[in-house]
Amino acid sequence: MKKLALFILLILTTTTCCKKDEEEQAVNQIDLLPPATQTGANTAGCLVNGKAFLPGNFVMPLKCDYYQQQYFLLALHRKIDDNIFTIRIEVAEHLEVGHTYKLTLEDYITGQDGNSGVYKKNSDPPPGPHHYGTNETYYGELTITHHDFDNMILSGTFWFDAVNSEGEVVHVTEGRFDCEY
Repeated sequence: MKKLALFILLILTTTTCCKKDEEEQAVNQIDLLPPATQTGANTAGCLVNGKAFLPGNFVMPLKCDYYQQQYFLLALHRKIDDNIFTIRIEVAEHLEVGHTYKLTLEDYITGQDGNSGVYKKNSDPPPGPHHYGTNETYYGELTITHHDFDNMILSGTFWFDAVNSEGEVVHVTEGRFDCEY
């Protein structure tokens, strides 16, 4: 009887510890992201399926461009081992502070500029198993929280769900950026 009680206690302790570790890991991942600033700090980050994704270990880890006040591009690159992972957001319209832009374009199908979110591994051309894109079903949002025209600074938040050619979905959440363009 004592052995059974000890066994049950051991299982409960192990289960409780695992749940606590998972909760701490989730909190720690968000803590790894840069703060949501509006100073032109040239920072960005997000969670990809719950894990922190920060630009780095690449020739141009972060790119922010706002071409002729009509086309916005945010690209985060990270090299891990021999693979290059990219998060790319495009909005093909004039940006306004406080406005939220829906990311729905299937950019590789239409070949047009538009509002889209992409997560990809290496330079695999779409469609493919390593290219995840937004569409009408799997979409996201970009919200502009700050725009300083004089100093060419854009800040905001983003999230999106994207799907690959095999129907697998990636969840990009808690995204934030504060960049000079």
